[in-house]
Amino acid sequence: MSSSDSPAAPDSTPVQRSLGAAKRAVTGPNKPALIVSLLVSLFAALFVTSYSLAMSNPQPHDVPIGIVSDTVTAAQFDQGLENLEGTSFVVSSYSSVAAAKEAIDQQEIYAALVTGSGTSAELFISSASGASIAKLIDADATELGQKAGVSITVTDLHPLSSSDPSGLVLFNLALAATIIGFVGAIQTRVNAAGLTLAGELIWDAGRAILVGLVITLTTGPIFGFESFPIVPVWAVLSCSVFIAGAVYSFWRVVIGGRWALVPTWALFILISNPSSGGAVAPQLLPPFYEFMGRWMPTGATVRALRDLTYFPDFPHAEPYLVLGAWLLGATGAFVIARSLKYGPGRIPAPAPDPKPEPAATATAAPTS
Repeated sequence: MSSSDSPAAPDSTPVQRSLGAAKRAVTGPNKPALIVSLLVSLFAALFVTSYSLAMSNPQPHDVPIGIVSDTVTAAQFDQGLENLEGTSFVVSSYSSVAAAKEAIDQQEIYAALVTGSGTSAELFISSASGASIAKLIDADATELGQKAGVSITVTDLHPLSSSDPSGLVLFNLALAATIIGFVGAIQTRVNAAGLTLAGELIWDAGRAILVGLVITLTTGPIFGFESFPIVPVWAVLSCSVFIAGAVYSFWRVVIGGRWALVPTWALFILISNPSSGGAVAPQLLPPFYEFMGRWMPTGATVRALRDLTYFPDFPHAEPYLVLGAWLLGATGAFVIARSLKYGPGRIPAPAPDPKPEPAATATAAPTS
């Protein structure tokens, strides 16, 4: 029987076809596409979870405030507030109005109640220290006065800019510096792959200085969203941009450019930004975010910008020390990792994928 008379092989079953399609989806160029899709989906869920945990339901806890009074003790004021607000405060007594105001200026407390022997009292708040907490205390000042039998007058010692009543502009500045910082580093490495180590550092610094200047001028003199000293704010934002780029550059050397964005995104977008205290005051954040925000670069940037904008006469060293530590640590880690792996010169271009050998063409043997 000739081969043409043999029965045809049965077609593959639906199960076999499904298995074949699944195998093709996880092999070849489909494999990295599948991994990226799964990672992006996971990070989308983590993003929503992180920001929702941090900011969707702020709960005040251990909010520091002060009292100046000969008739009301700190314990009585604390108990009255907790009964009214259903939350916890840390109330400190001050000997004078000047001492309480200085504590507010130093951002040691968010508000201070001053009572006398009469039926009137004054409540000093500071919206710039924490708009959400100031609004919380201000909203219940009338009821608090009724319970205490006094008429309370509220005075905002550090009001927010009229163009930024929610106090979000400084947070947006820090957020922009962070995101543009590592996005700029990504684009530089992709489009200028032939740079030496010195060239990378020079362009990273130049890009950071330029970005810092542009967003400072845009927020300040150009649109007038905030009024702040240009040069110090420019320096803080440039430092923040450089830090984010240096962190990405370190991971790019250590684990490769394909996945370097993953740990960078986790550090800045999932942890540093929501814990910064820029959108929600630290005492309204869950304990983990409140603790982390103090030591993360975005939180340090927000605190430095707040001092420069609203408390120029009462600067704090801590945010600058935190930014300095991140700047030196991230840059040093990148330089060491790159020098050990590639040296100070240009990074060698990856070898091209070998081309498949052309299929041999079958030739028919001559017949005699």
